[in-house]
Amino acid sequence: MSVRNRLRNLQRQAEEELLVIELADGTVARFRVESFEECFMHEYERGRRHHDGEDPGPPHPLVEALRQATNLDELVRDQGTMLYHFLGEDAIIRGEMERPGPPVREVSPGRYE
Repeated sequence: MSVRNRLRNLQRQAEEELLVIELADGTVARFRVESFEECFMHEYERGRRHHDGEDPGPPHPLVEALRQATNLDELVRDQGTMLYHFLGEDAIIRGEMERPGPPVREVSPGRYE
């Protein structure tokens, strides 16, 4: 087996363990599979801060990459719809869209309308 073939095999093996996001500017962002869990926890805390009226802070780098992804449908097919959830919550936090459904307000402690 030639060196070139070995390198191709190594590259394929490395990409299997990475989340590869093709960006609109032609570059590629790669994330370890563990980044998915890190992103979930980061965005959960970010949403909590937004809900509490605090500055939510910047999104996780995975969310920033997903905003620019050209292969999003392929990623969702392989990784699941949670990627769409990350993007939707990010758009709500940034004020680009409203949460679906009628507004809910607390009328007394623990009771909502």
